[in-house]
Amino acid sequence: MSKTLFLPTRDLVIFPGIVTPIYVGRAKSVSTLESAVNSKSKLVLGMQKDPSKEDPELPNDIYKIGVIVNILQIVKMPNNNIKVLIEAEERVMIEDVEITDTEYTATYKTIKCTNGKAKETEAIYRKVIGYFEKFVGLTGKISPELLVNLKGIKDINSAFDIISSNLPVKSEVRQELLEIFDVKDRGFKLLELLASEMEIASLEKKIDDKVKTKMNEAQKSYYIKEKINAMKEELGDFSQDEDMLDLVEKLNKTKLPKEVKKKLDSEMKKLSKMPPFSAEATVSRNYIETVLDLPWDKTTKDILDLKKANDILERDHYGLKEAKSRVLDYLAVKKLNPSMKGGILCLAGPPGIGKTSLVKSIADAMGRKFVRVSLGGVRDEAEIRGHRRTYIGSMPGKLIKAMKDAGSKNPVILLDEIDKMSNDFKGDPASAMLEVLDPEQNSHFEDHYIDMPFDLSKVFFVATANDLRNVSAPLRDRMEIINISSYTEFEKLHIAKKYLIKQAKEENGLKDYDIQISDNVIMKIIDEYTREAGVRNLKREFITLCRKLARDAVEQDKKKFIIKSSSLEKYLGKPKFRPEKLKEKEPKLGVVNGLAWTSVGGVTLEVQGVAIPGKGELSLTGTLGNVMKESAQVAFTYVKANLDKYKLENPEFFEKKNIHLHFPEGATPKDGPSAGITIVTAILSVLTGRKVRQDIAMTGEVTITGEVLAIGGVKEKVIGAHRAGIREVILPEDNRVDESDIPAEVAKTMKIHFVKTYDEVEKLVFA
Repeated sequence: MSKTLFLPTRDLVIFPGIVTPIYVGRAKSVSTLESAVNSKSKLVLGMQKDPSKEDPELPNDIYKIGVIVNILQIVKMPNNNIKVLIEAEERVMIEDVEITDTEYTATYKTIKCTNGKAKETEAIYRKVIGYFEKFVGLTGKISPELLVNLKGIKDINSAFDIISSNLPVKSEVRQELLEIFDVKDRGFKLLELLASEMEIASLEKKIDDKVKTKMNEAQKSYYIKEKINAMKEELGDFSQDEDMLDLVEKLNKTKLPKEVKKKLDSEMKKLSKMPPFSAEATVSRNYIETVLDLPWDKTTKDILDLKKANDILERDHYGLKEAKSRVLDYLAVKKLNPSMKGGILCLAGPPGIGKTSLVKSIADAMGRKFVRVSLGGVRDEAEIRGHRRTYIGSMPGKLIKAMKDAGSKNPVILLDEIDKMSNDFKGDPASAMLEVLDPEQNSHFEDHYIDMPFDLSKVFFVATANDLRNVSAPLRDRMEIINISSYTEFEKLHIAKKYLIKQAKEENGLKDYDIQISDNVIMKIIDEYTREAGVRNLKREFITLCRKLARDAVEQDKKKFIIKSSSLEKYLGKPKFRPEKLKEKEPKLGVVNGLAWTSVGGVTLEVQGVAIPGKGELSLTGTLGNVMKESAQVAFTYVKANLDKYKLENPEFFEKKNIHLHFPEGATPKDGPSAGITIVTAILSVLTGRKVRQDIAMTGEVTITGEVLAIGGVKEKVIGAHRAGIREVILPEDNRVDESDIPAEVAKTMKIHFVKTYDEVEKLVFA
């Protein structure tokens, strides 16, 4: 038994007789090495079982069989590691390892290998040398000089150790070879390993040869192709271009009308004579591919089950009865007359009321593909009709692109923001839309790029617009217009409960949380935090609320929330709008409640009148439009023409006084004739000194003879009065037909007076 310094190695096995460098980096290993150098002693090396361990537990974490080595040379590396050149002498059995603060020492005993029967060992040796020679020939990675040296070694044990150190095997296999002390057994193990490695090397060589052959074939093919292309260029023949062959195959597979097939055949002949990379060839190829991608004969099957279609529409949207009814009518007719042409609807109404999403639901309900064409800002006619194929970059128009995207002849195409089209020197796109939306013409719609008629008659067009006044009269005439008015507070309440709160919870990760919001709280958000026709801002407020609740859920680990009116300010901030409630019901002099229709629905419009020194003139303030100014002048003339009928408080009024009428909220523009009877009432109140009831509101156009004419927006105006706390309104007799549009929950609490002349109004409004 001997004792010397010891070094554990990672993933490294060294055989006796081998000179090799090793790298030492661990602090204790460096210290051990320095001690060995200083004491000029030998080192015992043993491999770790787990190379990833930085501090192995000795002796359990090392293999028992190692080698004893001489240190030949050491070199310090720039990264503080040490490179050591060593020569392994003999196999050793490591009995014990001791660890101090600075170094390792090991107790060991040397192991002598046995040769067994001399002749048998010699036979195995020759076999191993033969296999190794073949292995070197196959791989070409081992120096031929090694073979010469091997044949010169007489000690079989040493020869096997040299072969073992040159095999490309894992460290665990090398350790196994190191631990075989019987030379004959080690020879059998080497034969097994060499046979396996030769098989792998043979497979690798086959793979390499195959790859090399393929690469040579690819280079050969490329060379031949280039040569053919050069010859074609000289001859002007490009008919066998690969892209051309693909186009020919696609053309043969696609079912096309005769005229289209004929045109494409002609185009293909032209393309075959063009150089493949020329600009003309690119334009021609793009044209052929576009025409082939169009759905000349592909259609989707309509869902003609009215109940199913109705369920889909009701699932996705609340209200919008007229639009839904029109879609169901269309499907019913389609069921009875399958050959009918596509419909052309226009959904007109303020933003945020769900026009675009309704069209998606229509497509879903009909079982058709849906494509959106945005017309906002389109000012070039070529965007509708396409560009002519006279230059690179020419494209089909938006309609043909939409048909290509849809992949069927009968999609639902949404013409979004049709009122936002404009025109300039490049043409009028609205005029180009006339052909698209005319059922008599669109069966042969001709796009300048396609340059062939394409059938759009099966398409169900649905346009959307915010303001139909911006749409030309001929274009309006081609569409069936469905006016979608703003939502009432009650409709918004239902939409919030059915859709918006659920969507806001899902978007903010609160799907499984219990959030209780009462109807009163929702109504408060509608009245005081949003003022809009649709529900876009209302949805934003719910998203803001849920975002704040998500934070509370994380910080306070809460699962249940009850939202009260008093806590809204905490989550949504101070109210953005004052609720429009009637402040007092006592009659007032010169103050009248009118009704107006705005983009956010109906509101009460107060008219205030006072007498001031002057000479019988009428002055107006409050940012009024021309129509409203004329309406005020008509009202003033009517009153002056009927002074005998009304008892003036001061008969000399017009000699010494002027009347000033003011429409509050002067920053908001106001226009329209529907404030006529309201203005007459304000003027009469000032002239006669009679007070006007504040619990009644009115709307109606007045003529110079005192007749009350019909107005628009009855539904919104009555709802606006109801919101303000007014329960009695005056409407023109001609608007009696609009009474059915008023929501039942509003109508049952309102008293509505229908009048034909101003005399009937006078009897109702003065206290």
